[in-house]
Amino acid sequence: MSAVKSVPPNQPVAKKSWGEATKAYLDPRVIIMLFLGFSAGIPILLIFSSLSLWLREAGIDRSVVTMFSWAALGYSFKFIWAPLIDALPVPFLTKWLGRRRSWMVVSQLLIVLAIFLMARVNPVSEDVLVYMACAAVLLGFSSATQDIVIDAYRIELAPPSMQSILSSIYVSGYRIGMIVAGAGALYLADFFGSNETFYSYEAWRNTYYIMAGVMTLGVLTTFASYEPTAETLQSKKQKGNLKVFLIYSALLLIPGLLFGFVYLINILINTVFDSAVVLIPLMAMPAIKFYFLALVACAPLLLLYFIINQPKIINKAPSVAETREDYVRLVALFVFSVIAFIAAYILMGQVLPEFEGAFSSFFVETLHLLVSLGAAMVAGYALVQVGLVKKEVAMATWIEPVLDFFRRYGKKALLLLALIGLYRISDIVAGVISNVFYQDMGFSKTDIANAVKLVGVIMAIAGGFLGGILAQRFRIMHAMMIGAILACVTNLLFVVLTYNPGSLPIMYMAVIFDNLAAGLASAVFIAFLSALTSIRFTAVQYAIFSSLMTLIPKVMGGYSGAVVDNMGYPFFFIFTFAIGIPILALIYFVDRHIVIGDNDNIYGDDNDDGSGGNGTGDKLSKTNPNMTDTKEPPRASE
Repeated sequence: MSAVKSVPPNQPVAKKSWGEATKAYLDPRVIIMLFLGFSAGIPILLIFSSLSLWLREAGIDRSVVTMFSWAALGYSFKFIWAPLIDALPVPFLTKWLGRRRSWMVVSQLLIVLAIFLMARVNPVSEDVLVYMACAAVLLGFSSATQDIVIDAYRIELAPPSMQSILSSIYVSGYRIGMIVAGAGALYLADFFGSNETFYSYEAWRNTYYIMAGVMTLGVLTTFASYEPTAETLQSKKQKGNLKVFLIYSALLLIPGLLFGFVYLINILINTVFDSAVVLIPLMAMPAIKFYFLALVACAPLLLLYFIINQPKIINKAPSVAETREDYVRLVALFVFSVIAFIAAYILMGQVLPEFEGAFSSFFVETLHLLVSLGAAMVAGYALVQVGLVKKEVAMATWIEPVLDFFRRYGKKALLLLALIGLYRISDIVAGVISNVFYQDMGFSKTDIANAVKLVGVIMAIAGGFLGGILAQRFRIMHAMMIGAILACVTNLLFVVLTYNPGSLPIMYMAVIFDNLAAGLASAVFIAFLSALTSIRFTAVQYAIFSSLMTLIPKVMGGYSGAVVDNMGYPFFFIFTFAIGIPILALIYFVDRHIVIGDNDNIYGDDNDDGSGGNGTGDKLSKTNPNMTDTKEPPRASE
């Protein structure tokens, strides 16, 4: 039975009551995904906005600053090495922790190393920017790898009915991580003595050192959680670890949320009414700081406890590579393909002409990347043909996940790929230059931290919760339409701000509505991608989808500074609004012609084979929304 068909008329859209949709947030798996989302949210702003402000304070040109966003292109090309995450075990760690958690630990340790290396470089001289760029690329690669594993872990951790909730809580954790890496980094840089008028390398260095230490919480979560595709032999140990982790989480989260809510209200009151109200007594601040510092100080000790108290497991996930030789050959194939990509990129950079116009440069750079990627694919194909890797192993690793997607959705898979690649284009392109925009509008770093990195991110978290509930209660495509409309329309608020520079009320209005829309759109979109992913190829297919989601927007975002320099901020934000309008038509066509996930409620008597309920259609269930009789392994909770 094909997954592609028109949505039946008079289809019921309400799936759960509001109470049932909200109650799903009480599941313990939600806390695991909250902290893993936090771990994933830390690195991204250390490549984007926080790094942008650091470089600007160091006197680096704006066009060079925005080009540093390309260091995060690993997020857009992670589908290339995602198959290796499924195929290759990590020596020793995989037997000890399992397939997913072992790769999580490796990626998290690489993130810590990359942040440390970035902190070691003073970018005041352009001569050393290449070292900063290399460390940023390592950070982008390692954090993209962490995303691959966390996405696969989330999809395997719970059935489809839970994916919208886990997606929204993942986004919420991600945004909290962004508060720490965004507002937290700005506060720390100010505290250590760096500002718009006086640049201090030591301040930013110490800030990045602290950010590296914060990643301990991600490693802690990895060791406290469990492997969904493995059998736990010592379940008491695992339950004990999870219980201790949940208690620690409660001690950290509940006071943190209460403090954050009161602090947020305090900021809004003082901003709107231009007052100096203090809702939290200054006398209480030392005790509050000591409480949270003590909890953070306990994290390394707790991590040591979880490392020692790890239960024994039996890995049951199937492996593509069966021998050590297969592992080595797959890694060699990947390395040679990367070398081919780099060589082609350098060669094409010498051949392709340079253009001054931002749009011409964008298309040339896109061609540059595509040709280099094609060269890597040709090199990989040639190496397989000469026998470096067995053809059946290469097929199962890289080709079969793609073929599976096209088997399930046929020709209309192209429509889905177009929607995936363009859905987030409006807000991602606008977001690359956002911090520089606020700075150019006359706002101080503290203003930016309060409005964008604190209030804005909290509103994005609220949008994520709302998106999760909407995706639970209604059909996923209806929630997608709401998110797409809000994501592009809210960009027009920044046009208003360009005509009112320095106005805090207008800034807060734009930030609140823009981030609420972005949080909602992110949550429903992650649930949408999860519904498209086959449980047999979680890491590979989701990596392809999420890479495609960010590829075009991030390449365009690298030229946002040049567009602003040539056309001005009003034109730029109207442009980001306009490019979001065609997405609404894509959502309409996908909703009309393709069934997505179990939220579409199409199961039961609606069978294409006309067998009266005895044919292929009977094999479709709400635990197999991908519409394929694959005999896939069950998730941990099924």
